[in-house]
Amino acid sequence: MVGLSDIPCVGKLVDRISDAAVDAFFRGFRYMFCYKDLVKTLDSQVEKAYTEEERVSTKVAAERANGKLIKPHVDKWQKEAEEIMESAEKFAEIHKTRHSWRCIQCLPIPNPVSLFRLGRAVVQKTERLTELINSGKELLDNEIAHLAPAENLPKSNTEYQEFQSRKDVYAELWRTLITDSSPILGICGMPGVGKTRMMEQLWKEAQEKKIFNKVTRGNVGNENLDVIHLQKQIAEHLDCKFESEDNAESRASQLKQSLLNAGKTLVILDDVWREIPLDVIGIPSGDGNSPVVSKILMTSREENVCLRNNCNTLVKITPLRNDEAWEQFKNFVGTAQIDYMQDESLAKKVCDKCGGLPLLIHAISKALQFETHNSWVDALEQLQKGEFVNIPGVEPQVYACVELGISKLHGDAKSCLFLCCLFPEDADIPIRELIQLATGSQLVCGNSRVLSMIDTLRLSSLLLDCEKDDRIKLHDLIRDVGRSIAFRDSKFAFSQVTCDVRLLDDADFVTTKFLRLDLDGDNIHIPDDLVCPNLQSLWIQFNNDIQQFSSGFFGMSANLRFLYLVGTYSPSKLQFSLRPLGKLRTLILKGCNLSHINNTCVGFFPENLETLCIWKGDFPEPLDLSNLKYLRKLEIKGSKVKMKPNTISSLSRLEELHIPDGLEIWCSESSDVQKPILVEINQLTRLKSLQIKFKISEPFQVTNIFDNLKLFNIRVGGWGSCVGKTDLSYKTSIVLQGCHEESLKSLIDKAEYVNLQCSNITVSSIFESNREAFTELRNLQIEECNKMDHLARMPHNDIQHSQQTSFSKLTYLEIIECSGLRYLFCNSVAKRLTQLQKLIIRDCPVMEAIVIHDGSSNGDIIHFSNLEELELSNVPRLTGFCRENKDAMMQPSVQFQPLFHRMVCYKIYFSNLIFILFDRIALIFIIEMLEVSKNYFKKFPKNMCQVVFFFLWVNEGGTSCEFYKLNKNIQPGEKKPHPGPITNFLEHPLRN
Repeated sequence: MVGLSDIPCVGKLVDRISDAAVDAFFRGFRYMFCYKDLVKTLDSQVEKAYTEEERVSTKVAAERANGKLIKPHVDKWQKEAEEIMESAEKFAEIHKTRHSWRCIQCLPIPNPVSLFRLGRAVVQKTERLTELINSGKELLDNEIAHLAPAENLPKSNTEYQEFQSRKDVYAELWRTLITDSSPILGICGMPGVGKTRMMEQLWKEAQEKKIFNKVTRGNVGNENLDVIHLQKQIAEHLDCKFESEDNAESRASQLKQSLLNAGKTLVILDDVWREIPLDVIGIPSGDGNSPVVSKILMTSREENVCLRNNCNTLVKITPLRNDEAWEQFKNFVGTAQIDYMQDESLAKKVCDKCGGLPLLIHAISKALQFETHNSWVDALEQLQKGEFVNIPGVEPQVYACVELGISKLHGDAKSCLFLCCLFPEDADIPIRELIQLATGSQLVCGNSRVLSMIDTLRLSSLLLDCEKDDRIKLHDLIRDVGRSIAFRDSKFAFSQVTCDVRLLDDADFVTTKFLRLDLDGDNIHIPDDLVCPNLQSLWIQFNNDIQQFSSGFFGMSANLRFLYLVGTYSPSKLQFSLRPLGKLRTLILKGCNLSHINNTCVGFFPENLETLCIWKGDFPEPLDLSNLKYLRKLEIKGSKVKMKPNTISSLSRLEELHIPDGLEIWCSESSDVQKPILVEINQLTRLKSLQIKFKISEPFQVTNIFDNLKLFNIRVGGWGSCVGKTDLSYKTSIVLQGCHEESLKSLIDKAEYVNLQCSNITVSSIFESNREAFTELRNLQIEECNKMDHLARMPHNDIQHSQQTSFSKLTYLEIIECSGLRYLFCNSVAKRLTQLQKLIIRDCPVMEAIVIHDGSSNGDIIHFSNLEELELSNVPRLTGFCRENKDAMMQPSVQFQPLFHRMVCYKIYFSNLIFILFDRIALIFIIEMLEVSKNYFKKFPKNMCQVVFFFLWVNEGGTSCEFYKLNKNIQPGEKKPHPGPITNFLEHPLRN
């Protein structure tokens, strides 16, 4: 007999229907009779979901701490996770505690409909939790955050002031920017009149009002247009990465397409001196053929330059009116200071001599702000009779004002300023390079003196800050006037000459003391009879790959004591020897190719050299300097160097050895054993300063060479150079990675900067053996030092004999991933931390407290008066900032105490704290801490800064984020501040 299943097509359909019916029957059967097991499965998935949510939240917190923005889908997942887990948990709790599912209460007959609905709901929620867990794992396997885009806004030292005389000019420029007319705009005016400042304000307002999709800027700043440099500046603001580094045409094509792709764009060209070939650079010309409406805004000193660049809208900025200049002058000096003067008219006369230039008004007013009456009188006299340098387009009183600011400087500050004036216009001047120029030319004695002079020039508004902390900048007007003074002042006798083939015999060379030569040719002829008896310092800038000199060079340089050779682009190959320069004492080579010098018969370096610096050059292998018997300083930076054996040890007079990128002793092919570096360094008995990177395998045998060091920057193991951003800030620093010999302890205990990574040498062991250690320590960073139980403690018997100077200069303390650390300090050590500004503790799982009470306080107050930032992240066993000393470890069942406990908080002051971050700390800390804070805020000094508490924690309901702003006037009993949304805090952080 033929059944339905035997009929083609119909049979398959019947089979599927029967399978589905059977599945539905057994699924329903499972819903009704296995609901308790289903609820248990739901509970298990809820726990797994909580675990997964905590992992995601931990990673989110870490990314936020690194300054990254969390991707939207991650935030969405966290919100969904919180809702789903809360719903599932409530559902499971309700149905677990229900006593009966009987349809008739007196009979043991279950209600099949209720059981079916319950089982189905449980399975659905379990499946949703499973999906949530799987999606959470996918999140963790991929990037969940990204860096915030760099803020493309101008940086200025002064606030923009709106003047009535410039309102119409600004309004015209703004109207042209926001309309489709006039694709090219120009601002012209004399130096210091405020062209750049107005341009920056237009830039800022356009960004805030989102007039353009992109705003990009390039500083032209020189009559000799550097196309590649200008292209690079413009591309940086567009996030455009050039495929070609040296093909200007290819770069121009790529830059043009990038600008077109960006849509409506504002291109700013600052300080233009000549006609700009827009097509060569890659800037759309704005001729109306472009599919998008973009603008070009340029500033220039000369009106005709703007006209030659086809500026359709051109405005000229004139000096401020007398009343406007006086108002700005009073704002800078201070109204109270003006009122306190014996004669207010004296200040007005000084202001009038500033010529209405905002730049000079700022410079002069700041220089005289706190000066006496006699200083004001003298300043006015200098302005009235001061000579000025004749530069076209600049009024006499302009240079008189600038010259006054420079003439008030003492000799060393002038020398530093004049050296800065020799750098190219708008150049970012490396401070390290300026230090070497000043000290090598013997214009200024000592690195510290140069740094002090830089600070003086900054405070005098003669130097500007750069985006990078290790560089400075010079305003173009200050540079022009400074060069003029340096060139005509016989005391300094500076000069700068650019030549192609022949150096002309100029009478001025007879008196020149410091000369900069810019050489564009590759074979420079110098007259044999050219004699420069006073020339002691020479700076040569090479603009070609290969350089040769005629014999006249050595006659001209017979008395030379300082020589600075710079290769501009690729390393310049020097086809000559410096051996004849017998009086040369300091030689600096930057970007020079020295790979051939081992092949010369007579040698390359003068034997009487005392200082040799080689920066970013090519060296021969091995480098042999053994003939430099008088060398006192050797500095090689930019790459690792291989030295010939016994070269270092032969430099017996060496006092400073700086090779931060690493040094190897060359060994021949027949020898497989490389000589340790320390074997040679140990023989330098006069060594006072050492910058070097050692391999982690370097055998640090017992030596006393480290005991004599006054300055050192040492790195052992790891990546990178031993000298980083801390080079100028810290005179003594050491970075250790891995296990090392005890001989390095003598460096650690006297260093200003200490960084220990996975090290067997601990701060606690050094402090216990030497109670006078760490008196100079300012920055301490420790990572993965798991054998360390504490940072520093002192037995009660030693306290009265201690000098109380250890750790007294510490400003920055960072502890990361120290699994054995239980606390940092005892209170007798903690009260020395009066200079501490930043405290960071992360991932210390057994830490119980920051400070342990050792019974020696006698009611003393621990006052962290300078602490500005406190971060405690992933320290789950932290029970308080301070607690009694207990040897027994805390049990999990012990009740957590508030972070700032009522019994000790009145003894700990945080008078300058402006930011606190708590991550993964028990919730009971929060509310009581706020209540306690009210009670001890009134004990703070009256000038206490505002405090911002930012809490981030993980609890059973997910991640919660709140911040509180507690003002200094908070009183006991006041209502707690209302928490604001975390997004508002991140976008608009509070400041003092």
